[in-house]
Amino acid sequence: MKLEDLAKEINPRNTVLLFGSGSSIPSGAPSVFTLIDKFSKAFGVEANGYNLSEMASLCEAKKSRRKVIDLLRELCDGLKPTGGLKNLPLYPWKSIFTTNYDDLIEQAYTGKGKKVRVYHSNFSFTTGDESEDGFLFKIHGTIEHDICDGHTSRIILSEADYEQTETYRENLYDRLKGDLAGSDLIIIGHSLADPDLKAVINRAAAINAKILSPGRICLLMYSPDEGRASLFETRGIKVAFGGIDDFFAAMSPKIPKATKIGADLPILERFPALEPVTVDVAHAAALPADISGMFNGKSATFADIIAGHTFKRKVAHEIVAYLAGDATITATLLGASGVGKTTAVRQTLNALRTAGYVCFEHKGDHTLNFLKWRDVAQELKERQEVGALFIDDAHRHLQEVNDLVDLLVQFDNPHLKVILSSSKNHWFPRIKTPNMYRYGKTFTISKLAPDEIEALLALLDTNKDVRGLVEDQFEGFNREERRRRLSVRCEADMFVCLKNIFANDNFDDIMLKEYADLAQPLQDVYRNVAAMETAGIRVHRQLIIRLLGINAASVSPMLDSLTEIITEYNLDERKGIFGWRCRHPVIAGIVTKYKFSDLEKTIALFESVITNISPTYDVEIRSLRELCNVETGIARIPDKNVQNRLLRMMMSNAPGERVPRHRLIRNLIDQGQFEKAETEIRLFNKDFGGDGPVHRYKIKLLVERAARSTGLLNEDRVAILEEAHSLAVQGVIRYPINKNILSAYAELGIEYYRKTGSYAYFDEAIAELTAAEDKLGDPQISSTIAHFQRRIAGVALPEPVEQEDPASVD
Repeated sequence: MKLEDLAKEINPRNTVLLFGSGSSIPSGAPSVFTLIDKFSKAFGVEANGYNLSEMASLCEAKKSRRKVIDLLRELCDGLKPTGGLKNLPLYPWKSIFTTNYDDLIEQAYTGKGKKVRVYHSNFSFTTGDESEDGFLFKIHGTIEHDICDGHTSRIILSEADYEQTETYRENLYDRLKGDLAGSDLIIIGHSLADPDLKAVINRAAAINAKILSPGRICLLMYSPDEGRASLFETRGIKVAFGGIDDFFAAMSPKIPKATKIGADLPILERFPALEPVTVDVAHAAALPADISGMFNGKSATFADIIAGHTFKRKVAHEIVAYLAGDATITATLLGASGVGKTTAVRQTLNALRTAGYVCFEHKGDHTLNFLKWRDVAQELKERQEVGALFIDDAHRHLQEVNDLVDLLVQFDNPHLKVILSSSKNHWFPRIKTPNMYRYGKTFTISKLAPDEIEALLALLDTNKDVRGLVEDQFEGFNREERRRRLSVRCEADMFVCLKNIFANDNFDDIMLKEYADLAQPLQDVYRNVAAMETAGIRVHRQLIIRLLGINAASVSPMLDSLTEIITEYNLDERKGIFGWRCRHPVIAGIVTKYKFSDLEKTIALFESVITNISPTYDVEIRSLRELCNVETGIARIPDKNVQNRLLRMMMSNAPGERVPRHRLIRNLIDQGQFEKAETEIRLFNKDFGGDGPVHRYKIKLLVERAARSTGLLNEDRVAILEEAHSLAVQGVIRYPINKNILSAYAELGIEYYRKTGSYAYFDEAIAELTAAEDKLGDPQISSTIAHFQRRIAGVALPEPVEQEDPASVD
């Protein structure tokens, strides 16, 4: 195959690159054979036909790993990308894989002012900010990090390295399999005679053969070898000869032209990084309405609101009036799932848009890019315009929300109003920036007020589309009787959807009858999607295929049969990820309650999900975090030993994730397994250097040891509490607004009082909590102070339920 023909047929957005053995030689990197020779001479080990991993193992055994790694780094020192490799970042490749240790690709991206996200060990499996220009998967680790330096990552060089990193490499090959679906793969190497490169080619071909829509594999080799090329071409693998410089020269016509972003463009179009993850309300309002979807449980769309298919919520007008103030930045709407938070905020946005605001809604499956939104706010200020950004389920993005609000205050910029929604149980325990209280207000929404019921009756009378859906239930009743029945129906704290309000049957029964009408295979899909969504898992097509063993070809017909029950949406177009969701979280919860009533089924589902997670995808890492939540995740399982087993499975898949490790430490302390908890804390500090939650658990561990350990003298218990006091004082200094550490300080004070009769530590803790109350303005701190004061006074109170927060929040 001619190199020019290969270049013409390539679409970089749909192409995966794999840099194999020898691809870095043109930039001065040593070949495999050179490395073997250098190791042989430096360590006095005869080559004897050993491959690189065997030679490295022998040299390491003879001397030390440090000396082997030092020599490898010396041989790779000073490498710089040259020629065509410098142009690699100019193209939007789907992903890049490499078996090389060097950092030439990273340097190329840095040189072009581009960001590349690098995966080099299991600890790289965590979420990014989604602003990266490329994704680089280093199959054999990276030259900069190795265990001999104290890093968690290792350069995969010796036989032992390969054995100990098998899971990591399998996860990368799973990602390659996902990226290859319907895409092209170009493997770049030096020579077809290289056995290491041949192994990579064979592995890629085997992966590609298992895909429903296999891509095309092309080899780009520096050294011509027509004989071996013909062998590969009989397997359907195309081969082109040429260097990296030749390849990128042929690709030069496809360099994306730099587009000048005009000052007169709409705000969102001036920030391309935000467009794929943001709903432009003006555009969404012009789309067709979907009264049927809303009636059955979906949140009202902006088009539904424009079409008059919703009744007015009082809180929407209250938020609009509040945000009209110049010194306001945030408005937070809290309420249980199913009370209409999302629809109410969308009504707010629609009213703001009518008043001249530029309005947006963040797509919740993606990371909130607070720096870009800071830039949007600055642009609005320069234009003398005002915008509004809605962030649903804001507790999932709280660190980014805190940063955004702080930046808006720092730059004295109220031109971007931030509207948040969440539920009280998720919102109150988490740590918010003080600026959210100084420049914001919290609103609540629950059951329908009398004037909202009147608005609902008016909707029924005036909107023929709604009336057509509900007239059977209300036929024959006059307005007064309708009002009376609606008042009773809406006494509940949530109503989920119009179908529930106007139904004669119990809502659970309605949903279960709908479930019963489905064929068995569709029931299996529905109940599993519902259960995973209820547990906080971000469900998507590939996860369902992996989990249920569904043939990929049958997915589309299944979705057609589940219309209005399960919706598929584009979660990440670049990675080819399509999310699945039920109409409403409450509906998903009902299906889960009845179809996963057996705890063993729930445990089996969680095990299956964790086993099938592919941690190279951000969406699946977020699922692991959500499984750790205290309400619907693994905390639903009463047996902490089972919880711990599931948490360890998570940690094995993604050791770089902090939240499962937090949860395990807490469980071990609660179980009185203090030595194991201490071991986990030491490992955590070694891997991450500590954080707020773990510092809190260190205090808690000492307090629990002092209170619960058997056979200790009272003086020993007091000594342990004094050690905990030192940690508490350090924690207040290091994490001055962390109310969870302050609560741990107060718990310490109560235990110290029990052992010594002294209020000293308790008074210190209350003083710190009071100072934090003044500084933060968080009303929950006032409740916390009152709670501890009643406890120290001897008033019997139930223990508060702790909330596990992500490390970035705590």
